[in-house]
Amino acid sequence: MEANAAMTPQPFVYVAFGDSITFAVNKFGVTEETAFRGIVARELEPALGRPVRAHNAGVGGDITTQAIDRLEIAVIPRAPDLVTVMFGVNDAGFYRPDTDSFADTPRVTLDGFRHALTEIVTRIQQSDAAIVLLTPLPMNKHYWGVDLKPYVDNGLNYLVCQYAQAARDVAAERGVALVDTYAHFDSHPETVDMVPDGIHPNPDGHRVIADLLLPAVRRTLGLA
Repeated sequence: MEANAAMTPQPFVYVAFGDSITFAVNKFGVTEETAFRGIVARELEPALGRPVRAHNAGVGGDITTQAIDRLEIAVIPRAPDLVTVMFGVNDAGFYRPDTDSFADTPRVTLDGFRHALTEIVTRIQQSDAAIVLLTPLPMNKHYWGVDLKPYVDNGLNYLVCQYAQAARDVAAERGVALVDTYAHFDSHPETVDMVPDGIHPNPDGHRVIADLLLPAVRRTLGLA
């Protein structure tokens, strides 16, 4: 028994940390296997030569200022080898889930988002996990709040694009890999119908995210 246990490769632990886009399951038929983390885990295994255990640490409606408190519950105790971090669309949003209504300010200020995201990235780095940061997805025409006056006046993603830039800045400042999912989805019109409610990707959208993420993960892990 001890010899067999010694021959069993230690699983590689991957934690996907984020909001409902990361949680994903049951949105437009997405399963653990078809969510971007499931695809990444499955396709990393041959290169790593050991099992990859993917953990879903996404929470619907989450924002960075709340997510900080989850680090010591959902991320760090798992002793991850890899963490992906994807926040921003809720931080930049006017929607208030506690009242199911819209406000006239984003849930987290841009400076507050930048500070909280920096804290999240720094604490994960201190755990010695590899980290890849993703920019938030842009909203699209299917979003149910598309007719709100600020969006009509300024453009649907006038705030989200600023939060995406803040994520780019944090990645550069902290020296971590970045996957610019915002830029890709914003510049490829064919992805619009992969995000049927304007925020949450379907399985095809998650496949796109995984295809963007995998090269960055491989480079970060020295597998490229």
